[in-house]
Amino acid sequence: MTVTIYSNKLIIGTAQLQIDDESMGCLSGQFQPNDNYFNYIQHSVWEFWATNKPDYKKWHSLRFNAQLGNGFFLFPTGGYTINDIEDLKDEPKRIDLAGIDLATLKLVDKTLLDPWCKITIEQKNGLEDELKKELSQEKNILSKIFSPKRTHILKDFEFSAVATYRPSDDVLFTINNPSNDNKFAVVHLTWKGEQEKFDNCPFTDLYKDFDDFTKRRMKPDNEDWDD
Repeated sequence: MTVTIYSNKLIIGTAQLQIDDESMGCLSGQFQPNDNYFNYIQHSVWEFWATNKPDYKKWHSLRFNAQLGNGFFLFPTGGYTINDIEDLKDEPKRIDLAGIDLATLKLVDKTLLDPWCKITIEQKNGLEDELKKELSQEKNILSKIFSPKRTHILKDFEFSAVATYRPSDDVLFTINNPSNDNKFAVVHLTWKGEQEKFDNCPFTDLYKDFDDFTKRRMKPDNEDWDD
């Protein structure tokens, strides 16, 4: 499968991926970088491999994303690895993604029913940033001191935005927590840009898988929309 690779909002190349380890949800393949990669990203990748104590905070700040040809984004809970070492800079480059829910690969262009719609990389990053703020996962010194302690249903979850619901601020996220079996959540973002005061805000519904979301939420939305 061909995927487009992003760092933050920049397209940095494409990759031809195949399933490498089905049990671990690993995809890998040759990475074809473009000028954005060489100009802005490659040095950080070289730095990552050049030390025994990689700066993971800096690595995560590169914010890699992989988008399938159908427009959906992959969610590798085990992260991304780009095999590119300065001493071997002329060698073919490889990219690895770990922890993929392989059911994601079955999504097709018409998977989403109106009024649910796919998102761009800019929307994806913005939606995830807003949810982090509302859950208080992004904290500065002042927020650590003055923000009230609270427990939201998505506390300790990783998440990745999938789709938006046009009539409101509902967003579909794929979620991950090893101690929880739910794989998707619909979150009603408030767009306050800060931590919510109540444990049940932003309002969230959990779904076991995409079929569960389709049956209990997307199909009823579509039927109402058609009416």
